[in-house]
Amino acid sequence: MNAPAPLQLPPGYTQRTWTAADLTEITKLDALIFGPDAWSYQLFEAEYQASNAANPHTFYQVITHNHDLVGFAGIIFGPPFADITTIGIHPDHVGKKLGAALLIWCIRIACALGAKDILLEVRADNHTAQRLYADNGFTHIHTRPKYYPGGIDAWIMRKHLREPETSSRTKE
Repeated sequence: MNAPAPLQLPPGYTQRTWTAADLTEITKLDALIFGPDAWSYQLFEAEYQASNAANPHTFYQVITHNHDLVGFAGIIFGPPFADITTIGIHPDHVGKKLGAALLIWCIRIACALGAKDILLEVRADNHTAQRLYADNGFTHIHTRPKYYPGGIDAWIMRKHLREPETSSRTKE
């Protein structure tokens, strides 16, 4: 599948599809950003394999700054829904709309795949991310109590992408 064009990024930043060579840096960046919530190298490697399968259902992008990896995002599609699996930006590069660029990319991919809704999970104490998601049409639909380490709740947020198709019964 051809990925939708990325949003305009600040000078020096580039957004592209991830490669196997990115996995170690993504794992390190994920640990820096998410600490005890971070994914293992093996999990990223499994996601990479899935994104390169004959019929991929996962899609990932990275953002680099002068060739250094500073951000990443992923989406998984299981019709009729798409789930944002992760979005992370290096703390030194926050505030440059990089997370928003990756979020918009995820939304565009979900639309291109034909998803009805796009969902994500965010820590209940991550107000900055919640604001970004709400500003882009996501609403809080459910809370998973004490989901994250330290007893932090997880918010499930959803953005509706298209109307459900009318069944033939309602057309009679």
